[in-house]
Amino acid sequence: MVLSGAERMKRLREKQKTTGQHDSIKEKDRKRKQVFRSKLTPQAMALFRLKQNANAQKFREKKKKKRTLKRLSTTSFANKQVKSKARKKLESSLPAAIDKQIELVTDLARSLGIIKKKEMISRPSKALSSQVTDQITEFFCRDDVSYQAPGKRDTVLVNIDGVKQKLQKRYLPYTLREAHQLFVEENQQVQISRSKFKDLRPQNVVYKSSTPHQVCVCLYHENVNLLLVTLTDQIHGHAKLELRLFVDLMVCDPENENCVFRNCDGCKLQFKKEITRNIVDKTRVIGWTQWITNDDGRAVKMDFRGTVRECVLVLKNKVQHFLFHVFVKRQQATYFESIKRNVSDSYCLLQVDYAENFSMVEQNEIQNAHWSKKQLSLFTAHVWAQSGNHSMVVVSDDPSHNKFTVAKCLEHVFTILQDVLPNLQELVIFSDGSAAQFKQRYLFRNLYTMARNYNILISWHFFATSHGKGVVTALVEQLNV
Repeated sequence: MVLSGAERMKRLREKQKTTGQHDSIKEKDRKRKQVFRSKLTPQAMALFRLKQNANAQKFREKKKKKRTLKRLSTTSFANKQVKSKARKKLESSLPAAIDKQIELVTDLARSLGIIKKKEMISRPSKALSSQVTDQITEFFCRDDVSYQAPGKRDTVLVNIDGVKQKLQKRYLPYTLREAHQLFVEENQQVQISRSKFKDLRPQNVVYKSSTPHQVCVCLYHENVNLLLVTLTDQIHGHAKLELRLFVDLMVCDPENENCVFRNCDGCKLQFKKEITRNIVDKTRVIGWTQWITNDDGRAVKMDFRGTVRECVLVLKNKVQHFLFHVFVKRQQATYFESIKRNVSDSYCLLQVDYAENFSMVEQNEIQNAHWSKKQLSLFTAHVWAQSGNHSMVVVSDDPSHNKFTVAKCLEHVFTILQDVLPNLQELVIFSDGSAAQFKQRYLFRNLYTMARNYNILISWHFFATSHGKGVVTALVEQLNV
C-alpha cells in the first residue's frame, strides 16, 4: 500500500525520536531560523511576525475543526434505529411553533454546555444623579425658558408618586435642540445627550410645535425671525437660521456688553462675514413679511418684495437694536431667576401686572346692551418667599389702568403682604414697561411714600419690552368668575 506524504513524514519523525536524532535536528533548525531572523530589517521582521501569527491562527482553526468533526462522528447510541427512535420521541414533545422549538432547543443546548453562555459584561453606571435631574426640571420650568399657559383648561394630569395631580401647561418657545444647547452652555460641567434631555422634560412642558394660537409676541423678535425664515435658503453655510444661532453669529460673546453694543471691532464685521458674503444670489427676487404700524396707528402684517440684497439690508438695519433688546431681556431674566432662588421671608420677590378687563354679562341681557357692558379691572400679583408663594388678584370697578389705580392696588397688595409675611424687610418688584401704568415718575414718588409707610425697602425693575409674561398671566383664568 502506497503511503501519503504526511504518513511518510510521520514515520520518519518517529524513527528520529527512536534513534535520538530528533532533538539535534530541532536544535539545528532553531539556529537556522535565528540566523534568518537576524538578517531581516525591522519592516521585514514585522511582516514576518504577521505571517507567523496568521499561520498559527489558521492551524488552530484547522485543529478545532478536526476535534468538532471527531466529536460529531462519534455516537453514544447502539445503532441508528435507537437514535432515530429517541429523536422522534424528543420531536413529539416539542411545541408546534417553530420559534418556541428553537428557543427550547437553544436553552437545552446551553444547559448541557454545547453552547457557551454569553458572559455579561459589567459596565460602569452612567445614571444621572438626582441633583442633575432636578436641575433639568427646574430649567424647563424657568420663565425665560418656557411660559405658563393662562387658560383655565390648559392643564395636564401628571402621575407624581402614584398620585394624579393637575399641572398648568408651559409652552417652550424654543425647539428641543435650542433648549438642549442653552442648557449645555449654562451647565458645562453636566454631560447629557439630547435624547436623555428629552426624556427628562416635565410632562406639563409642551413642545413648540404644540403651541396654540400665539398673541402678544415681541415685535423685535418676530420681525427678525420673519426675515431669518425668508433668508434661510438664500444664505450659504447655514442649514437653518434661528434667533439664538443668529445672535451667536453676530457677536463674539453674547454676555459681553461691549460686543452687544457694537463696541467690539471683531463684532462689527460679523454680519458681513456670516451673512453678506455668503449670499447665494444677491439679485434673486424674494418676498418677506414684517409687522409695521400703518397711518391709522394700527399694527399690521405687510408683505414686501425685492431682491435678496434688499432683504439682507433690512435685516442689517435691525441688528444693532435687536442685539441690545436681546441683551436686556436675557440680563433681566437672569437677574429675576437669581432673586427667585435666593428669597427668604424677609427678602421677597413680587411680580405685578394688569390683566385684560373682565366684561360683566347679565342673564337675559337685551341686544342693545351688548356694546355697553360694564367692565372690571383685574390687578394680578404673585410673591415668592421662602415659607411659600402667594397669589393675589385685586378686583376693581374702575376699568382705567393709570397711576391712581396702580397706587391703590399696590396699597392693597402691601397690606396683605404685611399679614402673610410679617418679617418682610425688603421687596423686589418686577413688572412690564407700560408707561401708562408703571414706567413713569408718579410711580416712583408713590414708592417712596409706600416704603416709608410700610417700613420696607422697595426696588422696582422692568422686563424688556413684550417680555413681561409670567405666573401673573395665568392667575386670572384660575378665578371662578
